[in-house]
Amino acid sequence: MIGISNLQYKLGGKSILEDINLEIPDGEFVAIIGPNGAGKSTLIKLILGLYDLQEGEIIIDGITQTAWLKANSFGYLPQHEEFDRSFPATALDIALMGLAGRIPLAARLKASHRTEAMAALEQTGVAHHAKDLIGKLSGGEFQRVLLARAIVGGSTYLILDEPEASLDRPSVESFFALLKNLNEAGHTIITISHDLNILSEYCSFLVCLNRRLHCHNHTELVTSEIIHKTFGDSVRIIEKDY
Repeated sequence: MIGISNLQYKLGGKSILEDINLEIPDGEFVAIIGPNGAGKSTLIKLILGLYDLQEGEIIIDGITQTAWLKANSFGYLPQHEEFDRSFPATALDIALMGLAGRIPLAARLKASHRTEAMAALEQTGVAHHAKDLIGKLSGGEFQRVLLARAIVGGSTYLILDEPEASLDRPSVESFFALLKNLNEAGHTIITISHDLNILSEYCSFLVCLNRRLHCHNHTELVTSEIIHKTFGDSVRIIEKDY
């Protein structure tokens, strides 16, 4: 479980997050929604330890975040990650990068490491692309390779920042179905997304954020009341056309 208490965060004197109190139970498929500038990415980077806490506390699995991170790590898929797709790296090479935190610098890879990476590629449905260069992969296939890299470290927590941003609709639906399978296999998944239709179908726990929390529970995921409370009265709900 991830527990957040009295979290405040400012950047350049501007308040980004205010009075955040939140508990994310184990085994949930969590959707974080909110308008641009709501503090969604800041919240997950604070959970990940990528940003230093200013005020408040984060408890993970019953211990402080600092103590937890000394012995554990999150599986993380950022929104934007620069990759030179012409670089001669294979899908297996990328998946193996997820083991970097567990392998001493300059240490040789073992057969067991490759077995772990292949198992992760198998879980994400792209093991048959293990030897393919990343430049030959479609956007959806490459996203699954990056997800394999995130899970190969063995964390039960997977955190994703708008994983559907560069995918077409069939790829988005397929990717979220994959995430649901991983959730049912024991992963706690936390994802930022703007695709409310997808979230309604796959996610189990909703966090509505706009600098402050407006909702965080197992409520029916998408209702007009929740949307207008989070995004304001000017929002219109439309069907996303990929």
